[in-house]
Amino acid sequence: MMPNRIERPAPAGRPGAPGRPGGAGRPGGAPGAGGGAPAGGGFGKGGRGRGGTQGAFGKGGAGRGKQRKSKRAKRQELEQMSAPSLGGVTVPRGDGNTVVRLRRGSSITDFADKIEANPAALVTVLFHLGEMATATQSLDEETFQLLGEELGYKIQVVSPEDEERELLDSFDIDLEAELEAEGDEVLEKRPAVVTVMGHVDHGKTRLLDAIRNSNVVEGEHGGITQHIGAYQIAFEHEGMQRKITFIDTPGHEAFTAMRARGAKVTDIAILVVAADDGVMPQTVEALNHAQAAGVPIVVAVNKIDKEGANPDKIRGQLTEYGLVPEEYGGDTMFVDVSARQHLNIDELLSAVLLTADAALDLRANPNKDARGIAIEANLDKGRGAVATVLVQSGTLHVGDTIVAGIAHGRVRAMFDENGEPVEAADPSRPVQVLGLSTVPRAGDTFLVTDDERTARQIAEKREAADRNAALAKRRKRISLEDFDKAVAEGKVDTLNLILKGDVSGAVEALEDSLLKIDVGEDVQLRVIHRGVGAITQNDVNLATVDNAIIIGFNVKPAERVAELADREGVDMRFYSVIYAAIDDIELALKGMLKPEYEEAQLGTAEVREIFRSSKFGNIAGSIVRSGTIRRNSKARVTRDGNIIGENLTVESLKRFKDDATEVREGFECGIGLGSFNDLKEGDIIETYEMREKPRV
Repeated sequence: MMPNRIERPAPAGRPGAPGRPGGAGRPGGAPGAGGGAPAGGGFGKGGRGRGGTQGAFGKGGAGRGKQRKSKRAKRQELEQMSAPSLGGVTVPRGDGNTVVRLRRGSSITDFADKIEANPAALVTVLFHLGEMATATQSLDEETFQLLGEELGYKIQVVSPEDEERELLDSFDIDLEAELEAEGDEVLEKRPAVVTVMGHVDHGKTRLLDAIRNSNVVEGEHGGITQHIGAYQIAFEHEGMQRKITFIDTPGHEAFTAMRARGAKVTDIAILVVAADDGVMPQTVEALNHAQAAGVPIVVAVNKIDKEGANPDKIRGQLTEYGLVPEEYGGDTMFVDVSARQHLNIDELLSAVLLTADAALDLRANPNKDARGIAIEANLDKGRGAVATVLVQSGTLHVGDTIVAGIAHGRVRAMFDENGEPVEAADPSRPVQVLGLSTVPRAGDTFLVTDDERTARQIAEKREAADRNAALAKRRKRISLEDFDKAVAEGKVDTLNLILKGDVSGAVEALEDSLLKIDVGEDVQLRVIHRGVGAITQNDVNLATVDNAIIIGFNVKPAERVAELADREGVDMRFYSVIYAAIDDIELALKGMLKPEYEEAQLGTAEVREIFRSSKFGNIAGSIVRSGTIRRNSKARVTRDGNIIGENLTVESLKRFKDDATEVREGFECGIGLGSFNDLKEGDIIETYEMREKPRV
């Protein structure tokens, strides 16, 4: 007989609590809501069995049929359903109309933050699009456009002006709102700001000296210091004391350099022409720069006291450039002067004031924090950073905290052009400022902030933005190939050209032929500058400001000019046949010009051994015979001089077991050509790229 089974009491446990749905109560407790232990429970774990019902001594209890998903898992599953896979990774996708605004020099990480994506995933997508970049590397607008189109986003790179506005908005500084709030009742007249321009040796410096020392109110006289860069004169005009501010810059180069930085400083330009010499190349260049800036021009015909002077000849020459004298029925004031004899200096100043009163509304609000432009700056051994600033609105006081570009600090002292201390500077007043942390650049705007901490933060953010923009690839400006596309998108309606040639006759002939092209009403052709000689940095600066294309006829760029043009994205074209230049411009205006490409060989490699791979196909163990083998470059395979594979791509490149971006001559490597497997020992792999062919 079997002995009677001894029933052991259940171990003491916590009072039976309701079990989880699908689970069981703990041993010794009451069955939970989801079903307790089976009748006649056992010695096993009477809890959450996963296999359904089991024997008395097993992991008893009714198990859960299906585990619940956590909120995180559900969210990830939803994101994966809404974000398609690109290049083997999952990224959020736009609807094609979603606009993403990015700052200049932004990185993939910045873009990922905007669309709430993983930066590593975007790096992978960009790699599959043929671009190599790290997550923190600054990218140019074209690369972001490529990535945005693939992901369904419209990329907008913020312009420097909008970038500056957004930066100031982040510190609750709204310059536009201040301008709108300034009614006529708070605006007061301010002096005109004048720049003297012209050809070398035509008397600009002597004329400035004559103006500075003629009819000056007591206390305002004195010599022109060499480092101030600007000064103000006061004189009597029609019974009233009037002031004029002169910017003492080295001609049109500095004038254009400041325009290139977005600074509109000059109100009126005085064009100095020697009566005994006539209109010279730099005269025309200065005239073109002033007209491109859209400022009124007063012509000072200098050296009328010299033998052979012919002021009427000057008037006739400048009429050809659009400056028609008032006596000929035009609207440009001409004044015959002699800087050496101090003749008609008052008449010249009066002409400046009449032009300002008739053509300009020169008013500003002096009763607010100062805003203005840094004209020039230098580092003084004894005084530190010294900046010459021109106040454009408000009043600058000693003790104010200012930020000028990437420089910031408290105004410790101010001096006028004579070195005298100044306590306050009102609109159109130039002063030297001491106390900045570093030297600002010509054309940097300055403003007064509430405290030094705000000024420092603005300067640091500006510096970071400039650094990122510099690290990005070169800015792409208008070119002949994309001109039609830019017109269609409404970005431009005028093709600006700068013409440079070896002789003036060729330049004039080219200009006349170009202006005769029938372009219709949608677009316009405008020659903003023409000249003789090599293409200079000043030409590139002007092209940068006015988004122009430089045409060189039988001339080449001067030293470092090509590098500057490439950095600024300026399109330069060189021709030796005038008809080729005319045809290209005409085709560009009519939207027919396409870039021409030519093949440029990168390197060759000889196949030494074939390695079979089920995953990557055949891998060619090779040695580089010439040049460089680069990953993702185009390739062809030749055998005994015959091409057996064309339009291939180097999809994988390895040095031993490591991936390589490029392998140079004399080194061994493994080359994978994707699905092309017809490789044998002794084959030659040639790599190449298609480069745009320069037009000649």
